[in-house]
Amino acid sequence: MHAALAFLTGICVAMGGLLLLAAFSGVDLYGVSVGLIVATATLILALAAIGVFMLYKGLQANMSKIKTGKEALIGAQGIAVTDLNPNGEIRVLGEFWQAHTKTGSIIQGQTVQVVDMEGMFLVVNPS
Repeated sequence: MHAALAFLTGICVAMGGLLLLAAFSGVDLYGVSVGLIVATATLILALAAIGVFMLYKGLQANMSKIKTGKEALIGAQGIAVTDLNPNGEIRVLGEFWQAHTKTGSIIQGQTVQVVDMEGMFLVVNPS
């Protein structure tokens, strides 16, 4: 998909550039007025600019870090909703999760950091 968008954007840039070159160098294109040629070239170059922007955003999305699942949870900060002694509930990334700690107990309201995930339970340490 990105290759097709890049190809079409390149075609638009080439066509718009050639039309502008023809208009400003005085080449007669079958009796079409210079104003119409410049307007057409401007429209084609505007479409090319939109294509470049879409290509940039698409590549940016492909290169971005994963923001869901286990990869997003590990390392995230959260808050203990209940006391964890050793099991309890935390809120992390706007969601409530069952969690347990292997380093003593954590009191309600304390900041925690997710260090692992075992099944549907998060393993946390105090921050």
